[in-house]
Amino acid sequence: MILRRDRRLPEPLTAHLAPRDAPLASAELADGTWAVVARAALVVVGPGGVVVRSPWHEVERGTWDGDESVLTVTWVDGVRAPLELKVQDAPSAERFTRALRERVQSSLVHSESAELPGGAIVMVHIRRDEDGALFSQVTARGRLRDDAEERRLVDEMERHARAAVGLAT
Repeated sequence: MILRRDRRLPEPLTAHLAPRDAPLASAELADGTWAVVARAALVVVGPGGVVVRSPWHEVERGTWDGDESVLTVTWVDGVRAPLELKVQDAPSAERFTRALRERVQSSLVHSESAELPGGAIVMVHIRRDEDGALFSQVTARGRLRDDAEERRLVDEMERHARAAVGLAT
């Protein structure tokens, strides 16, 4: 059996990272930059410095396309375009993608979801920011009516989720 060791983030690129962004896992990208899973954030770094730094509570999910060797990161706000990370060496991406998933999950403390009368699905997440503070995050899939009854239901869901973890309601 041949053991394969993943390439490490080159030292000149590590020098661009803040101490709290020390790599837990990294992957070389096709454009010469590197994606880094750090404790508090997803970081993309290149020879000129940090290109992207996004705390885990901003990440909705990462989706791996093994055929294309692309990890697509989608954002909670739904406004930012997904970040597509074309991995240079797909076989070494397993550790990286596993670490990314673990960090996103570690930012989620509690979740609740419900379908509103108008058909939209609302999710309330209690998440941990990069400093460890808990906060609530409300997202929706589908069209919201934005009427008083719907706002009342969403507010009630958020109060319930916050109370479940001891946050002020």
